[in-house]
Amino acid sequence: MLNLIKKKKKFCVFDIGTDKVVCILFKVENNKPFILGMDHQKSSGFTNGNLIDDKKLSENIYRAFKTSLPKGFSINNFDFFSNITDRSLITRKNYIELNTGKLGITKKDVRRIFKKSVAESRLKGKYLLHSEPTHFRVNNKITENPIGFKSQKFGISSFNLMVNNKLQDKLQKCFREKKIEITSFFETGVASAIGNLSEQEKNDGVASIDIGSTATKITVFKNNKIAYSNIIPLGGESVTNDISKGLDISKESAEHTKVINGTLTLPFNEKIEINTNKNVNKEISRNFLYGIIKPRYEEIIEIIRDDLFDDLYARVSIKSVVLSGGASKIFGISELSESIFNRKIRIGGVRDKSSYFFNKPEFSTILGLIKLAKENKKYEYSNELKKGNIITAFDKLENWIEESYA
Repeated sequence: MLNLIKKKKKFCVFDIGTDKVVCILFKVENNKPFILGMDHQKSSGFTNGNLIDDKKLSENIYRAFKTSLPKGFSINNFDFFSNITDRSLITRKNYIELNTGKLGITKKDVRRIFKKSVAESRLKGKYLLHSEPTHFRVNNKITENPIGFKSQKFGISSFNLMVNNKLQDKLQKCFREKKIEITSFFETGVASAIGNLSEQEKNDGVASIDIGSTATKITVFKNNKIAYSNIIPLGGESVTNDISKGLDISKESAEHTKVINGTLTLPFNEKIEINTNKNVNKEISRNFLYGIIKPRYEEIIEIIRDDLFDDLYARVSIKSVVLSGGASKIFGISELSESIFNRKIRIGGVRDKSSYFFNKPEFSTILGLIKLAKENKKYEYSNELKKGNIITAFDKLENWIEESYA
């Protein structure tokens, strides 16, 4: 029986962050993921949010994988996927046009324009993570399905996300050191959004804001398509550093104090005990802690808002905001964010109270990676193109078009 199970397709997803490495192994049963094993390790190898020591990170990755691995299974039983976070993320909106003649648009025309769009979306020195078609244009009108329309000009718009080639190579090396071959990398903000947002939210217009330790990932969806994406080098660590300096305590004690006693709602003037650098407890006013935390959170959220609202299309598209990431767990963040964004706010995460992931928005990225890995077939043509396998990529693209425009 075990041999039959082992032959079925199984997946392994990694969430690589500056503070933790999360690994989940799963298989798909009745179109739902069934978790086989999971683990998370403290991350190392990063300095100021940048990957500096790939050997240290490689050890974290392997330790998380080995601890997750059930008895009787090996590396060969899994397809591997990972997130990637590049603070110099580049996004490009491309528009490509073809002459189609006077006859109606066919699948052959769709293939041609898709191939041209993907091929012309690449930039030197950049790794194309996502190339997502947003719409077709026929006779100066936008349509989702152009087949059958008569037009001499046929256009396609796409939204493209690219990361630095060197970063992708370095992260890939961390996995290959341990004989792990990544099938696909997915951008962290996109994965977090996929893990959090409902289809209705993505259609209506929503901003997914994942506030991590050292970076905030922003992804906007409108009409079920990515409309905007960016990374801001600010996160919960900035708040921790303020507490550490303000109270003259270690960063570890400051993080613990933030998690246990942090709030963005004015508390009563109660006393709390914190651990100092000398390993002795001291008593402070919780109002004093609030006075350190709230200004920094206000600054971070205002910077995020200004970044978003600088993009006119993103600003008018957003009907609501979903917060996630470890720094979104602080009490009162919904109310503060609502006053700054002037939009409906909710905290992301699993709503099922029986789930391990309930009330854990810090696991949003890994949950999104599970969904993306499960649906990876639709990204196969893009994966092959990234590897330079042009012929194979276009074969898979043709299969996808046949299924999408049957």
